[in-house]
Amino acid sequence: MAAQVTLHLGAESSLVNHHPLALGYASLARQWMHHTPPTPLDIEHAIEQTEDKVMPLAAKLERTEQLLLRGDGAALILQGMGAAPDATLRWRLDEVEDLFNRIAMVSEGRPMGQEALPTSPEFYAAMVILRESLHHLRFSEVVLQA
Repeated sequence: MAAQVTLHLGAESSLVNHHPLALGYASLARQWMHHTPPTPLDIEHAIEQTEDKVMPLAAKLERTEQLLLRGDGAALILQGMGAAPDATLRWRLDEVEDLFNRIAMVSEGRPMGQEALPTSPEFYAAMVILRESLHHLRFSEVVLQA
């Protein structure tokens, strides 16, 4: 049985299993999410920084299908999606992509209320970290637990 890969998503830094990740949702938001909602350029810069931090971990982790997302960042996403604080949410990669596409549409001018998305820059930063982790660490689904 494959080992579980867990991303503890923190505000200032994170941990992927025992590997430190010098990236957190609040620090990423402070650095790149300068508008509400963030602009496409804000998001692109956040993606680039996240890729630079996440991609080196790919060779260090055992390949599994599922990422377990925990910590304050997971709680922030769960809250943003209207889930109960003690909820567990399972998303396939395509569901994360659908949500990220909605985020992209809002960044390009679609009214936020039309998509019912949170306004917090930290939510957007947490979603960037989640999406890029799924892509570059090659997971097909994520389980979010606060």
